[in-house]
Amino acid sequence: MIVGKAIHRTFTNLSDKASVSLFYILAGLWGLLIYYTIVPRLFGQTLPSNSSIDISLLTWALVSLSLLGSSLWLFVQIGYLFVGNGVIHYQRNAINDKSRDWSKPIVSIIIPAHNEEAVIKRTISSCLSQTHKNTEVLVICHNCTDNTYLAASQITDKNVRVFDYKTKEAGKGLALDFGVENSRGEYVSVLDSDGTLNDDFISTALPLFGDTDIAAVQGKLLPNNRYHNIITNLLSLEGDLYSIPYMSMKSLMDKRTSLGGTGYIIKKNILLKVGGFKNSLIDDFELSFRLFRNKYRIVFAPLSVSHDERPPELALMLRQRSRWVKGHIDLLKERIPEGSDIMGNLYWINPILMICGLSSVLIVSFGLIWYLVFGMLPFKFSFTPILLWIGMTIASFFLQLAILFKQHRHSGWKLVGPLALSGMFSQYWYVALIKAFFVKSWSNTKTTHGYINTKDISRIAEEHEFDRKE
Repeated sequence: MIVGKAIHRTFTNLSDKASVSLFYILAGLWGLLIYYTIVPRLFGQTLPSNSSIDISLLTWALVSLSLLGSSLWLFVQIGYLFVGNGVIHYQRNAINDKSRDWSKPIVSIIIPAHNEEAVIKRTISSCLSQTHKNTEVLVICHNCTDNTYLAASQITDKNVRVFDYKTKEAGKGLALDFGVENSRGEYVSVLDSDGTLNDDFISTALPLFGDTDIAAVQGKLLPNNRYHNIITNLLSLEGDLYSIPYMSMKSLMDKRTSLGGTGYIIKKNILLKVGGFKNSLIDDFELSFRLFRNKYRIVFAPLSVSHDERPPELALMLRQRSRWVKGHIDLLKERIPEGSDIMGNLYWINPILMICGLSSVLIVSFGLIWYLVFGMLPFKFSFTPILLWIGMTIASFFLQLAILFKQHRHSGWKLVGPLALSGMFSQYWYVALIKAFFVKSWSNTKTTHGYINTKDISRIAEEHEFDRKE
């Protein structure tokens, strides 16, 4: 048994080192592509190529599909910049509507935890400080081999129940279904073991269930360790520029916001009606579209804030992201979105778009390396016209900068540096894509938690208070 664990740990470490090395290689190739995209044209040079080998049609298809994905995010970010406040006003109106008393429903907060002794007490404490008092907290210590169960059991509040749950199979969905089975609430809230809730999370989210077709409410997920290091800062930037705008726009357009995996509330009867949680690698994504296919809707609640930790190390980050990508790839086997959900379908086929992007990078990088060695490109290929590429790059940078100022006000200047690095950093998604094909289950993608910065929490609280008063 001990020998088996040691072997598994050794191969995991080797895999981590290989994936981190691959990230640096791809980041370097990205830099090479940028250099040979810009510099030769500044000096009016054209790189000679072998005209007898023409792969223009193939590369045109790859570039077109990659641009399709970029266009989706461009649309989302432009829309968010101009109408994103609408989702705040929508929630504020629901909160101010006093036609129904939302203090009565019981909300069961389920915390699935696997080896989280370092953070579990903090997570439970945030749940107990809710202004909505009619709550219970269920901590599902799932296949723990550390002191998570002991640490959680030390909190003796009558509203907290701790379970030492053992199964042969790993997976968050198993723990969540067990929690639902033992819950008493009319509503179920899911919170990851590294998360915390603002005191008014539940009381500000419940009024959004006033519309009968609303099955779930997704809160705003913010990092509590943004400034821990450059990695957490860059990962936090992804939430600012992609997750929050996407959730906002989907909520405004058609109330088909995807669940974010943590910091959300769902009606228990509807959850059971659609079959509960599935033990998917991305249970949130799968459940979201199962709800949509059953004509239920999910709204975004930007005034209901939860916090999580972003992985502070490349190896941990790549493990986590590879699980997400693997989950997306698995769901390509069945039609997840509704046909009318254009943005949902583009999000669903994102792994295919990623493969196209990676293929483009590898093909062109191979050509450039060949050029450096032999003085000539080995083939002719299609590429985005230089003026279009420069225009899109500049427009995207200032668009994203405007979003950062919208969200962080005067602190937006502090994020200009990370924003400039984000293009190179985003190459890690290609590593996660490659690594995803080696992911078998939850067991080998566990991330470590316990990286908290109190200065971050105070900054986030200040920005959240600005939104509340806006």
